[in-house]
Amino acid sequence: MTEVFVPGPSFFEKLTNAIHLDYVLKVVGVGGFVWAFLASWHTLGLGVKAGMLASVAAWLVGSRFSKIYR
Repeated sequence: MTEVFVPGPSFFEKLTNAIHLDYVLKVVGVGGFVWAFLASWHTLGLGVKAGMLASVAAWLVGSRFSKIYR
């Protein structure tokens, strides 16, 4: 008979199982945004600042509503 070779988990699968890669990517993404946001804050106009703060507030409120209505 012929033996069937079943490959073991790949490096990426091991990494994904060892840590919650989606959470790490979210933290890195949000951290990068906050860093860029704070680094450029002094060069932005008042309207841009207000719009960015309003969009962050809308995102936070929207995330709360999605948790409430599930």
